[in-house]
Amino acid sequence: MIKIFLGLSLVLSMLSAKTNMDTIEKLINNCEDSNATACFKVGTLYSKNMDFNTSFEFFHKSCDLNNTRVCVRLANTYAKKESFRYDIHKAIKLYEKACNLQEVKACDSLGHLYAKGNKDFKVDSNLSVQYFMKTCELEHYTCEKIAVAYQLGVKLKKNISNAIKFHEKACDNNSTRSCSELGNIYLEKHSYKKAETVLNKACTLASGWSCGELGKIYEKGLKTISKDSKKSLLFYDKACIYGNRTSCTKLGVDYLYKQDINKALKYLSKACDRADATACREMALIYKEGKEGIEKNKFKSLNFFSKACNYGDEKSCMLKK
Repeated sequence: MIKIFLGLSLVLSMLSAKTNMDTIEKLINNCEDSNATACFKVGTLYSKNMDFNTSFEFFHKSCDLNNTRVCVRLANTYAKKESFRYDIHKAIKLYEKACNLQEVKACDSLGHLYAKGNKDFKVDSNLSVQYFMKTCELEHYTCEKIAVAYQLGVKLKKNISNAIKFHEKACDNNSTRSCSELGNIYLEKHSYKKAETVLNKACTLASGWSCGELGKIYEKGLKTISKDSKKSLLFYDKACIYGNRTSCTKLGVDYLYKQDINKALKYLSKACDRADATACREMALIYKEGKEGIEKNKFKSLNFFSKACNYGDEKSCMLKK
């Protein structure tokens, strides 16, 4: 079938203007011998020569030989409504072939197609989730992206149940963000035990926010989770270490009330360095009033009031004058 092109000397001579005739003939022969890459290269040559119909024949041959990337490229062309080759059913068949051969982009494309639908085929939410899950299983980093899309309703219709499915999968694969987002969702649903589990994992993955939420949980005690001041302090401290400025401020203020001025300054200083206005104001007041071995220092006090003001604390703007 393909050997008929060898007789098209005119076409071959045109193609060989920049490519050696022997090379072209070799590529065509290799394509006939089921070399998918060779078929793709011949298709590319015809495409450059503006013979798109012939190029598509070779691209399809390459796809038939399981070159999944070519299948996806062909499917993308058929899926574009503005393309004169638009044929959504051909696109779906090509995506399905590539997805079954574990081409992640094909599975992802099918997920989006079935999530949105169009005038030529209906939305199928179940199929969409199935293809997204396969995408997620093939490339773990996609699990979080899909989860967030469902959670926020960006590019996909908002669906918290689906968001949870994909966040769980991503969290199982150590996605810090997904573990944290799951924790937040479970807190909103008052599923505190579930929240505790995933927030613990996120905290071990250095999520300051998650450690801070655990600090709050153990400080207050929620339903089946008992108050535990030692655990609370431990998690607030971890949160501060991992950059959660509100936890640093929380600890600083607590130690200030306990009249442990050195520890108070330690945590307040960390929070102020991270642009927490409350922490900067508390430090300003310490140096303004002088506390337990800390001498009054007008210059330091004004400096911290100025920082607090810059970070949005209106009272400090008045006090710095």
